[in-house]
Amino acid sequence: MTTAIRTGPKPNQEQDVSLRQLDHADTLELPVTGDGPFNFLHTAWKPSHYVTGLEAHTASRSWRTFRVDDLVTGVRMHAENRLVIAEVYTDGDYKPEHRDHLARRLTASYGLDEDLSQFIELATDVPTMRGPLESLSGMRQSCPEDHFEIAVVALLLQHVTVARTTQMTRNLLTHYGQLVRFDGITLRAWFTPAEIAHVSAEIFKEQDRLGYRAKTLPRFAAFFRDYPAEELTAAHDLEQTFQQIKGVGPYTAAIMASHASRDTASFGLDVWNRKILARRLLSADDAAPEAVNHRLNELFPGHAGTAGLYLVEYEYLNAPVAPLLTPGGDVDAWNEALAGVVAEPCNPR
Repeated sequence: MTTAIRTGPKPNQEQDVSLRQLDHADTLELPVTGDGPFNFLHTAWKPSHYVTGLEAHTASRSWRTFRVDDLVTGVRMHAENRLVIAEVYTDGDYKPEHRDHLARRLTASYGLDEDLSQFIELATDVPTMRGPLESLSGMRQSCPEDHFEIAVVALLLQHVTVARTTQMTRNLLTHYGQLVRFDGITLRAWFTPAEIAHVSAEIFKEQDRLGYRAKTLPRFAAFFRDYPAEELTAAHDLEQTFQQIKGVGPYTAAIMASHASRDTASFGLDVWNRKILARRLLSADDAAPEAVNHRLNELFPGHAGTAGLYLVEYEYLNAPVAPLLTPGGDVDAWNEALAGVVAEPCNPR
């Protein structure tokens, strides 16, 4: 069922956005099979992550949208000890293969089969990790995005502030994504590569205000539309594979590969987290990426990605970019704000 709502004029146009009501379709019970402690809150919610409208969190519940093939799905998750219970909502034809796909994706996205025991053993001997371990122990890497979606996020994070990234993300999701409601929450859902394949670089630049990134997004759409997910999953070197896309350099490829492949040994450095890690690991205000990566791998061989994650999330823990919602008032305000949001003009860069 869809209900037309007015979200206000877009740049140079005015358009109705359909709010899709998703109905309950399934319940998945997903065991945490990886060794080591499990922290559901900090696995699902990362203090450093900026607001996208794709997910929302309270201290005990998380909501997230997923594209499963052509389906738009919403998932509400909570944990009971080492069991994650996911309630699935959709307005499409939900089939057994969708159930299997979503169960695999949730398990991989939230690291439910990830072995933390070796990292915990290494980190216990490193003084700078004492605070992160006390506050975040059991946090697993999380990447709900698929290969295409994380590529878009990496592109939008290039060389800009969080505020600018948030604006560009909002513009894209408002123009090309879906607006859905399920289980009392309103969220955005991603667009697929095929759904933006017709959009030109000029439109991305002028309407969505992507600046120089406008030339790269159509290349992403074409690449991921024609490159099956199974082939990407099986690729021997994802960083090299992604650098086949014109405009994708080592930094963006590293971000895409480390998140999408859940590589615990790899950590994509941007200017912000590089400075955090330089302070924590090298007692310096900043350092070259090579020096930071060398120290990470020296202290946490095979687990540099997990170590970098713990240190960065600990830095934001007391001042999160997107604070947790409280049930009731915060959720109502969230729903109202998201349903009324429009794409914002911003200075291209």
